[in-house]
Amino acid sequence: MINITAAELRGIIDYMDVVTEKLYDVDGWTDIERVNRSEMGGVEVTELRLYNRYVDGDDDVQNVFVRYYGMNDETPDNKIVVEVEVE
Repeated sequence: MINITAAELRGIIDYMDVVTEKLYDVDGWTDIERVNRSEMGGVEVTELRLYNRYVDGDDDVQNVFVRYYGMNDETPDNKIVVEVEVE
């Protein structure tokens, strides 16, 4: 699980830029595809797939779920506002 705090998103226009950067930091992933984006109970949920074009077989794809809880100027810097779960 990758957690992103409000402090990491201050001044960032699109939180997915930070998510993408962190996912590419995970060793081995070469491509990211957005599969679905929806809102459930006030939480924005984005489903992604990570691919490794250098690996053949089942190990070359991972599903990722990104949950964005939202934030504003009053959100404490240490509050987790994005959770990224790689399955």
